[in-house]
Amino acid sequence: MVAHCVQVIRGRVESSRARCGLVVGCGCGDEVVYIRQAFGSSHIVGFDLEPKFSRAARRHGCVAVADAQWIPFPAEAFDFVAAFHSLEHVADPERALDEIGRVLRPGGWFYVGVPNRSRLVGYLGSFDATTWQKITWNLADWWARLRGRFRNSAGAHAGFDKQELQLLLGRRFDKVEFLTEEFVRFKYGGRLPRAVLDFLLAPSVAKHSVPALYAICQRG
Repeated sequence: MVAHCVQVIRGRVESSRARCGLVVGCGCGDEVVYIRQAFGSSHIVGFDLEPKFSRAARRHGCVAVADAQWIPFPAEAFDFVAAFHSLEHVADPERALDEIGRVLRPGGWFYVGVPNRSRLVGYLGSFDATTWQKITWNLADWWARLRGRFRNSAGAHAGFDKQELQLLLGRRFDKVEFLTEEFVRFKYGGRLPRAVLDFLLAPSVAKHSVPALYAICQRG
């Protein structure tokens, strides 16, 4: 996901401009280090609510503790912002998106990935989870669905369906392009037969087959 983000952003941010980037909800911070190295820029930083940062992130001095609802940076500070499966954990995602729009420069880009709330099965592509964890997480999701509590606000790892995400992004950004199919082919192109990918990404199937949604947005 982070490698895909770098590829997408690299094709859109002007090469003549010093790349300033922000990762919202950066976890241990390793993804921030990766992006800094990929762009050759020390002006890329990240933050998370919990200070569980890796040694590499601390060594680079590129991470901080903060809340996405109150981003501690001035307006129009960044060429791009990325949120890798973090927006679903924010108590008020609308406020977080307002903040992301605020800190983006005019013409800046926002890359976002969130769980697909309409998915039938999730977590299968997670590289750092055991088979047992994937089974238990899916069982927890289905139990939440059966109880009518498959919502982020109810504590479930639900995410957003495409329509919800489109509305959230469309109210704040002038250009919204979904990259879900592109991402799935980027990630699984060398792992699954093309016929299988074509089936999973068919319009009538993809709503429930893709575990996550991805989009790139531009501030006007």
